[in-house]
Amino acid sequence: MKNSEPHIEEHADGIVEDRNQAPPVYFNILFYGLIIWGIIFMAYYLLSGWSSQQEFEQKMEIHQQQSSNQ
Repeated sequence: MKNSEPHIEEHADGIVEDRNQAPPVYFNILFYGLIIWGIIFMAYYLLSGWSSQQEFEQKMEIHQQQSSNQ
């Protein structure tokens, strides 16, 4: 049974979709905020010169110095 309204669909299993309903405002703020945060976070780590290899080498050097002093 089809409705006469253009944005409401009824499927064979009885589920009715209302496509006029917008998501809540807090959802949009959270969604776009996380996208912006992700871009800033990615840019910081890509452009700051941070490297996990350099961090590993620094920690290994400190560990070797500590173990050689004992």
